[in-house]
Amino acid sequence: MNRRNRDVKDQYPFYQELVKGKKTVLTSPIFLGVKPTNPYWLLGDSEVFHQTSDESITVLVERSTRENKYGIKLRCKALTEQPYFRFDSDGPAHRNDDPAIPLDEQSVTTPHFNAYNSAGLPIAYKTDKLKQEAEAEAIVNDINFGLAHFCSETNMTLVDGNFPVVAEREPELGLEEVEELFKGVNFE
Repeated sequence: MNRRNRDVKDQYPFYQELVKGKKTVLTSPIFLGVKPTNPYWLLGDSEVFHQTSDESITVLVERSTRENKYGIKLRCKALTEQPYFRFDSDGPAHRNDDPAIPLDEQSVTTPHFNAYNSAGLPIAYKTDKLKQEAEAEAIVNDINFGLAHFCSETNMTLVDGNFPVVAEREPELGLEEVEELFKGVNFE
């Protein structure tokens, strides 16, 4: 059974505005670094400016280092502690526990988006692109295609109207590597 989000239910018009309203990503590329809570995942984020809300919004991008799997989330702690909108490139199918959705459409395989309905119930859904096998495969296999699709679905761009991109942060050289680089060099 899906857990109801009472924060979203109680503030549903605000939630809809956060999802559908024009948003601007403030950083590109979004650099991925090791996720502090899981060394097998990379994490990056950017602040997001919302045209009609002064609340702090963040886009989070996570990618597995072991599997071809990633997720993208929007978070606004003024609304709820959990991400309020999400994209999953891989993982288990979700079952929508909503009697308004026909039974044969209640199980939604990945890739898919996760949103909330007016009752605060989580709802997984596929866009027309995600329903097309070739399009879905391209989105799953390229995190930047996935981010562009996420941004398109949530009305989010950079200031110049383009979509942000994701890049891995180059590992910083440790002191040992720097010393090795200059071993035997005389700076006098």
